[in-house]
Amino acid sequence: MKNFKAGLFGLGVVGSGVYKALLQNEKYGISIEKIAVKNIDKQRDLELPNGILTTEEDELLENTDLDFIIELINDPEEAFSIVKKAFENGKSVVSANKKMIALYHKEILELREKFDVKFFYEGAVCGSVPILRLLDQHYKSDQLKSIKAIANGTCNFILSKMVSENQDYNSALKDAQELGFAELDPYSDVSGEDTRFKLSIMIYHAFGVFVHPNKIPLQGINFLDEHIKDFAQKHHLKIKLIGEVQEVEGEITAKVEPQLVNDKDDFYTIENEFNGILVDAEFTGEQFVKGKGAGSFPTALAVLSNLIDLKYDLAIAKVSDKEVKTYAKKSEARIYFIAGLHDEYIFNDLEVLNKERNYVIAKSEFHQLEKLKKDNPNLYWVQLSGNFLKETIKQDALV
Repeated sequence: MKNFKAGLFGLGVVGSGVYKALLQNEKYGISIEKIAVKNIDKQRDLELPNGILTTEEDELLENTDLDFIIELINDPEEAFSIVKKAFENGKSVVSANKKMIALYHKEILELREKFDVKFFYEGAVCGSVPILRLLDQHYKSDQLKSIKAIANGTCNFILSKMVSENQDYNSALKDAQELGFAELDPYSDVSGEDTRFKLSIMIYHAFGVFVHPNKIPLQGINFLDEHIKDFAQKHHLKIKLIGEVQEVEGEITAKVEPQLVNDKDDFYTIENEFNGILVDAEFTGEQFVKGKGAGSFPTALAVLSNLIDLKYDLAIAKVSDKEVKTYAKKSEARIYFIAGLHDEYIFNDLEVLNKERNYVIAKSEFHQLEKLKKDNPNLYWVQLSGNFLKETIKQDALV
């Protein structure tokens, strides 16, 4: 089989991992011939051939010698422009830009069909865990019920350090940045936005509906109340940022929020930069997968697997129109731990199950808490397992 030539956009954490892996492993049969970057003179921990770097995107997009394009930059609008031009020039693309894909998912796939090219993006979701491949292939003949995922290694690392090692938020974040798990500007990770982008992408592959990420309710960890950490440690719980989607009678609901889990939960043992995904389907039941979700090589591995897909011209699974569901921005009543000192009147519309000096436990829907937060910016909550409540609160309080 011939050796394939690729052009690479971006030489950051993931891009450098892809370049090193291809350079060191001839078995892939793929070479990177040209790399587009913002700054050629930037100091890099790589030995690069003279002339391989360029600041001109057309040197890659209009290069007829290149078989395909690898897109690994940060800016979603610029990335979409690159992908579109690549398609127009008849080039297939591998990307790991979850924000770009989540924001332009439908348009990209329509352009892919129009120009008869391929577009793979396993690296955009959950690092080394091949969840899109599983949804497209393994679960294609099953009826999916729900997906729950720890999909951001940065958040999981910070939460692990806070609860298991009793670090404060700022200290844990600093450790994550020093290890390369968090950016200097960590907002997308810690706000939950990154998890929401990934959940948006998974929803299409699982249920066949495009859901703009802004339509998914969100609560991050960037304002995590110390009372929640204290509560978790006292009751041997852990805090996990979880994105979840479920189908009930043809309607899809989704959300991203921190949850308190006990040692009976699959997510309890997912620590540090690892991701975990729980898929529930009609025939296979619940299945749980885990793997590294942050760092250079875990995501680079997903990109490399897609490059092999292109090399061997593998088919792309498509979602049938018959499988498409409807999305409803609503959720059933859940039980929430609400931290911080607040005036009691703000909880008048909630079913309060337990109240202490620094927190309350109440049954509520996500959108109710969102409304409360508009007038009470310091309000912070996490979802609490009903199973745990039965062990700590009298049963008649739950009736």
